[in-house]
Amino acid sequence: MELLVRLPAVQAHLLRDRLARHGIRVFLLNLHVQGAVGELPPEAALAQVWIDDARDRERARAVLADHEADARRADGVRFCPACGEDNPASFELCWGCGAGL
Repeated sequence: MELLVRLPAVQAHLLRDRLARHGIRVFLLNLHVQGAVGELPPEAALAQVWIDDARDRERARAVLADHEADARRADGVRFCPACGEDNPASFELCWGCGAGL
């Protein structure tokens, strides 16, 4: 196993799901440590995303880069190529028809 990144728990779950869609198996650790902030430094209380197979390292880093880019692009609108519906920029699937954005 290899540590990929430390993130807040919600973001760790979103990244785990995104990696799973790419066939990359990961484990989430430190999910329940946030309550220790104050006793521990904040960065020590972040969830950890660990890659199960080191051979997936480069693909996982590419998915992580896309995930981070989407988080920076959270404002704005993405138009669905299938139905033309407008969706928040952070969506990966159209809320109207379910097509990939």
